[in-house]
Amino acid sequence: MVKIKVRLLGGVKRLLGRDVIDLDAEGEVITLKDLLALLASMSMNRDANGLLAPSNLLVVINGKEASLLGGFDAVIKDGDQVSILTVVHGGCL
Repeated sequence: MVKIKVRLLGGVKRLLGRDVIDLDAEGEVITLKDLLALLASMSMNRDANGLLAPSNLLVVINGKEASLLGGFDAVIKDGDQVSILTVVHGGCL
């Protein structure tokens, strides 16, 4: 079993209605892709998959940006701390 602490900020916090989730997941490790799918399944918002798309997020695992750890395939292990922040961006007027 993998026990991780997930800290949610910005739009992800609003989407899931809380700022911290202590998560227990099956197996010895999970990937960032698995974690985002699990978080999307916890939301009642049908746009959750889009809001939790990697291109819309900044994800930090134990203080390191996830793209440095394999991006979508980054491995999350027991005891890891993950912070997820929605990247706010817009277009030109």
